[in-house]
Amino acid sequence: MKIFWLYLGIFLACSGIGTGFGIFLIILYFWDDLKQMIQKNQDITEKDNIDPKFYDPDTTEAMK
Repeated sequence: MKIFWLYLGIFLACSGIGTGFGIFLIILYFWDDLKQMIQKNQDITEKDNIDPKFYDPDTTEAMK
């Protein structure tokens, strides 16, 4: 059903009948997609408990 709103938005935006509403539907589709992607990445980061400030001893020696 989600893809239907994208196609409807593209149709409305390109046909000129409901250009504003069509653009709004397209923006909502991509906004929701970005939110899902960010949420998925946060879940992976929390799951793996990744600390970006951590370096293993070999990397620390190489950076000196």
